[in-house]
Amino acid sequence: MYGITSSRGIRLILLGCFFLLTACSHGHSPLYIDKNNICEVKKLAVFPFRNLSKDPHAGEIVTQIFLAELSKKERFEVEELGNIIDFMVEQRARVGASISKSRLLLLKRRYKIDAVIFGDILVFEQRGGVPYISLSIRMLKIDTDKIVWKANIEKNGDDYIKILNIGQVRSLNQLTSTVARELMKTMR
Repeated sequence: MYGITSSRGIRLILLGCFFLLTACSHGHSPLYIDKNNICEVKKLAVFPFRNLSKDPHAGEIVTQIFLAELSKKERFEVEELGNIIDFMVEQRARVGASISKSRLLLLKRRYKIDAVIFGDILVFEQRGGVPYISLSIRMLKIDTDKIVWKANIEKNGDDYIKILNIGQVRSLNQLTSTVARELMKTMR
């Protein structure tokens, strides 16, 4: 009666597969957002991300790309990374080490910063020619010493395929930029 080989049947199956594939995108879940307090953040500092991946250059690469994408959004005024690194050297703070409330208050007074962003790079690698990244990022409001935004994201280049390899991401830098833009959207 109704064969699956009819052109209408094939189109319906392909359309169903397309919607299923686009709906099953995984890996992104903002864990927390405090909309009232994040709205009060005007200026922030991004500390160099802690690199827990196997790639020795991931910390520098991901931090720079994240900063570039954050600056493009113009949602926040972002302090220069060089000033933050100078502050870390002056305070003898290591990348990934916790920073005391008194040091954060000093940073706030010096640069008029409302919040800081810390990040951990868990995975930054190619697997069979497909880039993979996993990040955990949080924004801490200095006055209240509370996290106002936190997100974890794990993506690979194939997560962006729409149909017939359109949208496929093949470089770690491109994947990092795409992931950073996704994270920015959750900061509302």
